[in-house]
Amino acid sequence: MNDRWFGRVADLVPCAIGLFFVVAAHPAGQDLFKITVLDDQTGRGVPLVELRTVNNISLWTDSNGIIAFDEPGLMGQEVYFHIKSHGYEYPKDMFDNRGVKLKPTRAGSAVIKIKRLNIAERLYRVTGQGIYRDSVLAGQPVPLKAPVLNAQVMGQDTVIAAPYNGKIYWFWGDTERVSYPLGNFAASGATSEVPGRGGLDPSVGVNLTYFIEENGSSRVFRARKVWFPLTPGTWRSLMTRNKSSNPR
Repeated sequence: MNDRWFGRVADLVPCAIGLFFVVAAHPAGQDLFKITVLDDQTGRGVPLVELRTVNNISLWTDSNGIIAFDEPGLMGQEVYFHIKSHGYEYPKDMFDNRGVKLKPTRAGSAVIKIKRLNIAERLYRVTGQGIYRDSVLAGQPVPLKAPVLNAQVMGQDTVIAAPYNGKIYWFWGDTERVSYPLGNFAASGATSEVPGRGGLDPSVGVNLTYFIEENGSSRVFRARKVWFPLTPGTWRSLMTRNKSSNPR
């Protein structure tokens, strides 16, 4: 029985080694076409830029301004992309189309520069899934500890933030979860380190540490039952500090 078991293991070893070399031969990003959209004034990647093909396949840049393109049937073809982003613009052609023609290839890349109309520069997304999705797919460095999913949060609205006890406290309203829309129909919270004291520079990003449930999802905050009965939808609209001997 033991000889037979060792024989099976010996048969599997070459397969495992072969599989390792196959995986190692294709590191992240080599099978993708990386498109980077830059602010033509600062050279910084621009998030939330839509590139749309003529058959309405929409792609959006992540917080590095990157799109990892890998569309079956369009690789190796000359592909026209409409370019659109609020507060930014790309020059029109003779038919009033704003876009560019690219030829996506495996392990290839292209850079698009767009003009910023806004005074303020768009920097990055703070919450939600896929903040640096395409950068991760393309094998590019990212500043966040959780660049694609944090505490099962898909999206959040209505943020309030305030410094307290050496950290920044963040609270949001409705929170979309991976498992269900409005999975947290109340309030969610997180903390981040202060820039210069363990936190990222504000120009780079925010590493959020969420208050979480036992299953790892963003914790549900509910108001205490004081003047009104507790209802399913309870949200924060004000934060105040208690200056008693037990501050909170």
